[in-house]
Amino acid sequence: MTDTYINIEELLPTYCEGLATAEEARRVEEWMELDEANRKMVKQIQMLNMAADTLHVMQCVDSDKAFQKVKTKIVKKRIFWWQWSQRVAAILFLPLLVTTLLIGLGNEKQPGIAQILEVKTNPGMTTSLVLPDSTVVYLNSESVLRYPSVFGKDSREVELAGEAYFDVTSDKEKRFVVNTPHQSQIEVYGTSFNVEAYGTDNHISTTLVEGKVGFLFKEKNGGSQKIVLSPMHKLVYKPLSGETQIYQTNCESETAWKKGTIIFNNTPMNEVLNILSKRFNVEFVVRNKHLEEYSFTSSFTTQRLERILEFFKRSSRIHWRYLDSDEETDKQQRIEIY
Repeated sequence: MTDTYINIEELLPTYCEGLATAEEARRVEEWMELDEANRKMVKQIQMLNMAADTLHVMQCVDSDKAFQKVKTKIVKKRIFWWQWSQRVAAILFLPLLVTTLLIGLGNEKQPGIAQILEVKTNPGMTTSLVLPDSTVVYLNSESVLRYPSVFGKDSREVELAGEAYFDVTSDKEKRFVVNTPHQSQIEVYGTSFNVEAYGTDNHISTTLVEGKVGFLFKEKNGGSQKIVLSPMHKLVYKPLSGETQIYQTNCESETAWKKGTIIFNNTPMNEVLNILSKRFNVEFVVRNKHLEEYSFTSSFTTQRLERILEFFKRSSRIHWRYLDSDEETDKQQRIEIY
C-alpha cells in the first residue's frame, strides 16, 4: 500500500463524520472521483457511522457486555482498502445482535429459555463470530446463521443458509449439527470444515479439513442416508438428482475465502464466476457458452476485480465489460463476459 492510500485511509473516518478540514475533504473527494469503488467505500463507512449512532441511542444496553455475550472478535490492525467492507460488515450487524440480545438479557432470570440469534452478511462481505460453546464460525458473503443463545443438554444445533467455515469446539457428549437447505444436515463432535449451502444453488458441498463429519441427506425414494467424510475430502450433494460425489482436496481453494484470498485450482469457469460474484457482489452475464468449458489455475489476494478479469483476458482471450443498469436503485453491478 502506498503512502497516499495510507493517508486516505486515515482520513476516511474523519471525513465521514463531517470533521475533516477543507483541505482533507478535498483530498478525499478527489480520491473518490478516481474510482467508483472508492465512492462506494465512503458510503459504507457512512453507514457504519449511522449504525454507531443507533447503538449510542440504545442507552439501556451496555454494548461492550453485549459484544462479550456474542464473543465477536474485532482485530485492530491496518488493513487494505478492500478489507474495509469486512470491518463494516462485522460492525453493521452489531445493532441486529444487540436488539436480539435485549430479549435475552431480559430473560436471564428464567433458566432454560434460549433466544434464537441471527447473523447475516451483506453481499460482498464476510464476518466471524463465536458461538456459546466457543465454536468459531466464519460467514461468507450473503450468508445467514441462526443459533440459540444457549445450547441444549444433548446437542448443539445451528441453521445455515450460505457458506461458512466452522472450527467446532470438541464435546463428545454433545454432537454439533448444522442444518442446511434441502433437508440435509452435517453432524460433528469437534472438527474443522467448510460448508457451502446457498438455497439458490443446485448443490451443497462440505469440505472436511480435520476430524470427522457425517453428511445426512434425503434420497430420491424418500429414505435417508448418511455419508461419513474423511479429512482432506470434499462431498458435493445435488438435491434434485440425489447424487453425491466425493473428491480429494488440499482444502486450500475451498477455505481461502475466510482469509480474503481466492485460489483457483483447475476451477471450471462457471465456478470461477460464482466465487467472484460472491466476493465482489457483482452479477456475471455469459454471452459465449463455450467459455464455460474453460478452467483456471491461479491465486489472488488484494487484487481488484478489474485486475482479475484482465488476467483472464490476457491468458484466455476472454473479454468483459460493465453493463449499464436500467434501474437507478440497482446496487449490484452487472458484467458481461464474451
